[in-house]
Amino acid sequence: MSDTDLTPETQNAFEAPKADLSTPATENPILEMKRFTAWGVFGLSIITLGLYFIYWMFTRTKQINMLSKVAKANIVALYIYIGSSVISNISQYVLDPTNMVVAIVILIAGVAGIVAYIMTVFSARKALQEVINEGSQEEVKLGGILTFFFSAIYFQYKINEAIDNQSE
Repeated sequence: MSDTDLTPETQNAFEAPKADLSTPATENPILEMKRFTAWGVFGLSIITLGLYFIYWMFTRTKQINMLSKVAKANIVALYIYIGSSVISNISQYVLDPTNMVVAIVILIAGVAGIVAYIMTVFSARKALQEVINEGSQEEVKLGGILTFFFSAIYFQYKINEAIDNQSE
């Protein structure tokens, strides 16, 4: 076989296959998410002193945004929350917190973190509710109080519940 006998299909034999992986494979987009126990989210968040919570919010928010069509979780607010948490903790433990400038920086970072947290979880709640309801026969609502106090654990519980209900 010479080089001139190659067909268009075999010309790029070493090229990666092209497939559109951004669209869900099923009509129930919640089934694209992985099931993980809510107790695992709670335990890992405690063991890692809150770092797993931030990791969970970051990874699941990106996945929810990929699956939702209309409502999108606020990624910028999540970045602000992560940045303000880092600034607040570094300022508190590395610098002298009795210094007035450091105390003001800690206060501003804390307030910015709380506002960004609220924006993140409530925008993620709206997007997750859309993803869950897209393939569900009955409408699911996510509560505001549980979202505020138990966001990652509550979201994971609702994801697991939706996966169980829609996979039947």
